[in-house]
Amino acid sequence: MSRDEDKLIRQLSLLSFLLSRPRPFTAREVQESVEGYAEMNDDTFARRFYGDRADLAKIGIEIRVPSSSEASEATESQLYYLPEEDFRLPGVEFTAAETRALALALAALDGRFAYARPLRLALTAIVRGRQDEHAEFELLPVALAADEDAQRAGRQLSRLEEAVTRGRTVCFAYPSGGGGSQQRTLDPYSLFLIQGHWYAVGYDHYRAAVRTFRLGRIQGPVRFLTEKARDFSVPSDYDPDKYRARPPWLIGAIQGTATIRVGDDLAWWVRRLEPHVSWLGDDDDGCSLFALPFADESVLLSWVVGLGGCGELLGPEESRQRLRAALEEICRAHSELAAPSAAPPEGERTRKEALARGRAAQTSPAEPFEAGVAPVAPEHLARAIALLQYLVDDSRADFVTWQALGQDLGLSRAEVEADLSLINLVNFGGGTYALTAESGPDGVHVVRDVMADTFSQPARLSPLMARALLLALDLLGDTFALEGLESLALVREKVRALVGTDRPGSTIIVDEMVPPAPEIVDVLNRAIRDHSVVAIDYFTTSRAELGQRLVEPYLLFHSPDGWYLEAFCLKAMGQRTFKLERIRTARSTDAGFAPRPEVDLARRRTGRAFSPEDGATWATVNFAPRWRTYLAEHGTEVVPLPDGWLQARMPYLDERWMAQETIRYLGEAALVNPGSARQTVFALAQVLAARYGEGSSPSPTTMSSRGDR
Repeated sequence: MSRDEDKLIRQLSLLSFLLSRPRPFTAREVQESVEGYAEMNDDTFARRFYGDRADLAKIGIEIRVPSSSEASEATESQLYYLPEEDFRLPGVEFTAAETRALALALAALDGRFAYARPLRLALTAIVRGRQDEHAEFELLPVALAADEDAQRAGRQLSRLEEAVTRGRTVCFAYPSGGGGSQQRTLDPYSLFLIQGHWYAVGYDHYRAAVRTFRLGRIQGPVRFLTEKARDFSVPSDYDPDKYRARPPWLIGAIQGTATIRVGDDLAWWVRRLEPHVSWLGDDDDGCSLFALPFADESVLLSWVVGLGGCGELLGPEESRQRLRAALEEICRAHSELAAPSAAPPEGERTRKEALARGRAAQTSPAEPFEAGVAPVAPEHLARAIALLQYLVDDSRADFVTWQALGQDLGLSRAEVEADLSLINLVNFGGGTYALTAESGPDGVHVVRDVMADTFSQPARLSPLMARALLLALDLLGDTFALEGLESLALVREKVRALVGTDRPGSTIIVDEMVPPAPEIVDVLNRAIRDHSVVAIDYFTTSRAELGQRLVEPYLLFHSPDGWYLEAFCLKAMGQRTFKLERIRTARSTDAGFAPRPEVDLARRRTGRAFSPEDGATWATVNFAPRWRTYLAEHGTEVVPLPDGWLQARMPYLDERWMAQETIRYLGEAALVNPGSARQTVFALAQVLAARYGEGSSPSPTTMSSRGDR
């Protein structure tokens, strides 16, 4: 038996012994009665006993040392005890609708959330192992994309999560500006999940300053720098709010402030970016003026171009000149139509095959995590306690199938069998045991022993399980409503009461740059639940216009770039996808609807707002070399060209949208084919370049409040 297995048996037996009698015990009594301690000498016992208490404290179970008044009748030996209320899960009652909501949260996140395994154990503890019938994935009113960053990071995320919670310094290889990689040493203070990407924020020893690292870019393993129990403490002046979701042009030290004018069609959306932008008032033409601090001018200019005819950069003048030069370069590069495509010569076939592979990669959404291999696993000790509590529950049959164990606890057969071999050895001293469990081909046969009642109630949630539960609720927000439950707000309050107020502040923060407006989500939730038609004011980016739609809502889903609504549009008389942040208002109507059989939600349930299977056209686009990493992170395969540029195939549904996306690269992308899309890039860049033409100055005549048509 390994050292770790010996330790687990010892720790579970220690819990069993302390819970078996409601009184303090001397260290000598513990040594003589608990499995694994008796054969140790006094020095070894002291070290092991201290370490075991520390390990239990890490999962939220504190073994107390009585004060002098509490220990008035004690001998000269130190006393230790574990009050039942310090071990048991607090008695917070959840209604049937609230329990159903938690089950839906698990179903929606299962296999798509890095913390899905500790989340499942937490929910099983809350409902005392008596979960409602598992929600059918196809019937859920909300869906989320798989956590691609966590899939790529794998063990790196788990190691950084441990480093953040335990104050451990880590080292890893990270890309450097020259195209290579560099070893970095980091004291990680917080983890952030922003727009589907994981980030670590902490003190970078190389830069001697607080820096942000994207987990998906870490190369190779993350290692602890030392073997100390704790390497650092988070400084008192560290404010995690400074690193929450913010526009990409604000990442880094502030370099200046720009002023933009935005038409009425889109000004409301820009105001949702507050406090990252400041509204300065309206001009005489009804356009809104905004001040935008920026750290990266290129990213800001790209964003302004993305506003199309609804936005104009007013200053600084040098930024206007740079934008004009970029637009003129785009016009020059797209001034000639691409030659008609021909069959590739022999030497070109490898390049074409590679581009085809890129197309195939883009058509396949990330798969959910396989069972039992999600990046963040529950603590082994907490997992064993949860399994023990689950098996001793006398309301459960004496035979538990592998399927039930997988559904309720999220444990694989190998994990259960490994833990059973240890749990069977757990005793309370004097030869008394909690259970005897024997695994077979179809499941586990359980014989509950005389001390089974000691573990019949669930233990307090470990910090990791509590964190998983709160993260899940933060990630879902208020994106679904059930009969008898208007939102998750009350559930969130009860969970916080369950977790306790003595837990340390959040080390992991879930955030969105433009969170969905709560009042809009509320209207859509009710309409999805009640099958009622909704009127929405929606901004269509390809046409740069705000218009009203009547829609039959079916599903809210989270893609890596934000929340979306899948609905049947009564204006287009077809199924459509709407980005929630572009919905200005949503209003309920008295009209109801019957679900349409032709509405297909299968692809949207993968969390993908767009799939080439939706009938996309493919464009061939050349990119400047510096975009290689960005394209790779977005699953786009590229082929190097002789001049060093990169060629890729990009899917699109709307030609004007594809043109806008090409222009946003500010001359570092050139659309090669199809010719009609290339013409659209040229025409749109010409219109925008005229606005910033040489010798021109910002003028109300360059933009109407409704944008260029």
